[in-house]
Amino acid sequence: MHIGRKIKKLHNQISRHITNLPTIVELDGLTGNNGAILSFIAYNEKNNVTQKDVEQAFGITRSTTSTVLSLMEKKGLIQRITNVDDARSKTITVTDKGKEYVDKIRKEIELFESNLINGFNEDEVELLFSFIDRIECNLKEEK
Repeated sequence: MHIGRKIKKLHNQISRHITNLPTIVELDGLTGNNGAILSFIAYNEKNNVTQKDVEQAFGITRSTTSTVLSLMEKKGLIQRITNVDDARSKTITVTDKGKEYVDKIRKEIELFESNLINGFNEDEVELLFSFIDRIECNLKEEK
């Protein structure tokens, strides 16, 4: 099997598991990746997160990011506030309701992540990350 296909298959399996986490299911209409985006915004709020930050952190397009953020805003999980220094830019903050979900999602993701690396020792996990980082670099260089 080709490495790209193997990684894509693994990605699909992980996405399915995360999308079926109890808290994600409870949010009806959000995917596991949306939960990760919500968590990212919450943990980086001090840095005045913008849509562009979300795009870069997750490697997703502007239109996809806009759609995801709009859905989260409709569900009352985030709010977009116009930046006082630059009216074209909006800072994204997590609402109190969103913060409750972030805590639940974090706990479920931590358990899921520990299951992913079950049976790996610390050195193997570090090696796996180094391989993934090298693949990402190879893809960046390809552009």
